[in-house]
Amino acid sequence: MEEEEFDALVQARPFGTEDAMRADRQVRRSASLGITLFGKTADDLRRQLLANFPEIPSGFDLSDFRQLLQTSVVLSAAVSQTDIASETIAVGDERYTEWEARCEIVRRAIECLENR
Repeated sequence: MEEEEFDALVQARPFGTEDAMRADRQVRRSASLGITLFGKTADDLRRQLLANFPEIPSGFDLSDFRQLLQTSVVLSAAVSQTDIASETIAVGDERYTEWEARCEIVRRAIECLENR
């Protein structure tokens, strides 16, 4: 395969200003959803986990929740590989780190949205 054939298949293009602005908007949207969904404290996480289903903020769609779950899973895995202290969230017999709790809350929210 020649270079031109490869380029035609991949259709790569430089990462430009519009791409950076789009990525910035997506990161800000995910952060906003996370702050709204998770709250600010471990008690907020516990409250969301104790509910039959999480309080789902308006103005976000299923793809926003899926993006947040993907990000939360990556962060949870990264934090688990470090010595960063994390409060344990106990809900009944279940125990979660703070990032595991966030992942579970988003997972439940997605499940709820899919079943609407």
